[in-house]
Amino acid sequence: MQPQDAQMMGQVAPAGAMGQQVIIVQNKSGGPKVFGIIAILIGGLGVIGSLMNFGTDLDGLSGGIKGMFYFTTFMNLASAGVFAYAGVLLMQYQRKGVWFGFGAIGITVLSGLIQTFVIAGEFEDALGEDAGGFFATLGLIMVGIQAICCSLIVSLPLLMNGADLE
Repeated sequence: MQPQDAQMMGQVAPAGAMGQQVIIVQNKSGGPKVFGIIAILIGGLGVIGSLMNFGTDLDGLSGGIKGMFYFTTFMNLASAGVFAYAGVLLMQYQRKGVWFGFGAIGITVLSGLIQTFVIAGEFEDALGEDAGGFFATLGLIMVGIQAICCSLIVSLPLLMNGADLE
């Protein structure tokens, strides 16, 4: 068996004391692992919550609303699964984890937009055009805030120390 060569990462500093070179070794940041664990937990809870939504009693709703509910619940299940997978990739210091996280946010935003427009349409039919416009505006603001905040949080491992990610 051959011994494996040790590898050092870092930079060579200018000559230090006594004319010798000083090597500065930098450890990998623990940030991606922490964010990966958090993403796995949030994704796992999202999967459990979405699976529980499939058992919801929808007897009083019309067929179109039921279809929208099940479709967006399936989208949320897929988003939570992708987010948990992104956490696994982040724990392995892979840059792909950030991009999978952005994909999960995109699925969630699309689901939120579908819900917003369907609910706004129902309120418009029941209460008038002003109520529908109010709820559409409120829903769009909430989806926008969610997209911005979640995107900033998902990009933190890349922004903090992107050199650690492969």
